[in-house]
Amino acid sequence: MSQNQFRIVVGSYEHNLLCLSLNLSLETPLFTPIFHFQAHALSVKCLDISKRYLVSGSNDEHIRIYDLQKRKELGNLMSHQGSITTLKFSRGTKLAGPEVNGPAETSVGTGNSKWLLSSSEDHNLVVWRVKDWENFGTLKGHLGRINDFDIHPSNRIAISVSEDHSIRLWNLMTMKKAGVLKLKKYNQNGQVVRWCGSDGEFFAVALSNKVLLYRTATAKVFREIDTGRSAIMHMEIEKIDGEDHAVVGLGNGSVAMYSLQKVYTEEDSPESKELNVSPDLTLQGHTTRIKDFKFYTNEFGQYLVTISSDGKIVVWDMATKDQLAIFECGERLNCLALCDETIEKFETMKKRDLEEAELGEQSEAEEDPEKLKQIMLGSKSTKKSKKSKKRAKNKKVEIQLE
Repeated sequence: MSQNQFRIVVGSYEHNLLCLSLNLSLETPLFTPIFHFQAHALSVKCLDISKRYLVSGSNDEHIRIYDLQKRKELGNLMSHQGSITTLKFSRGTKLAGPEVNGPAETSVGTGNSKWLLSSSEDHNLVVWRVKDWENFGTLKGHLGRINDFDIHPSNRIAISVSEDHSIRLWNLMTMKKAGVLKLKKYNQNGQVVRWCGSDGEFFAVALSNKVLLYRTATAKVFREIDTGRSAIMHMEIEKIDGEDHAVVGLGNGSVAMYSLQKVYTEEDSPESKELNVSPDLTLQGHTTRIKDFKFYTNEFGQYLVTISSDGKIVVWDMATKDQLAIFECGERLNCLALCDETIEKFETMKKRDLEEAELGEQSEAEEDPEKLKQIMLGSKSTKKSKKSKKRAKNKKVEIQLE
């Protein structure tokens, strides 16, 4: 019988990484420390996990790679000339091709991610190939610090927000800019960006105290959610009780959840652009600003993990909306990542090692950088991709919001 157990990794202002195993199968939930060490010379700003790999980014401009199964550091990525702001592995399995990966992942920290994207205060996005951690390319265009980015469910497009008062779309096929959205009507910069809807037909941008909802097809704001006076620190789009919600972590230590179901279905109307609604649910678990939060879903249920500058890790049961467990770290927590407890099981390690051995041989297509870009998107036609690249080269897309 499987246990209700998963792992929590946090990074702190004190330069440290802490990993805990949380067992929810017991009468009293139990936290077990797995590792705790100084990972960087300065504050740890961002984390992500894919399969067995953990990556951490810091104000020291370094990205460090760790093997969670072997519990050792694998290396250091040094391409950025500024603090690392966001790290994201390609999600699901579409980049590598269906014949290799099979069905999409069903939980966090699983699946075969072939690519890692990183952003920095140096205005750049960098694409890394996970197999050998090679720098595959740099996306240039922002004129200020990149605050956040997200990858479209199709893995064909990335979207980023910056201190240059713009939102940029990136074509991951051509590795070039696909569009620019100007935040003309707003005096705030985008802090967080997320794709939403079943196929990324919408995207959400969190400003300081407002969430803007865009239709991808029109690239225009069609709804605004005002979150009040408290500043937005983090945002995720998550399905809760069967409906998509915009979930925001606020400066007052609370997490507010706004249902997007009506937003998706209502017709666009300039007169009713601002959605003056109260959140469907507010959870108060911290005394000061929420720095990060993540959802975790397994066979036992759906859970929310929140962290704050107050040093607490709080775990919530989304079925009852109650707190399940609290861990006091004694450090100012800054970023969070979750993964399955099976990451270190012998059977899993052996199976994954065999898979990596099979996938580790470089294919003929991967020896050619242009063909490799086609593989990133699962392109079936070389001629079609060449035409796409030619069109992208000849047509510079510049979208400005009215």
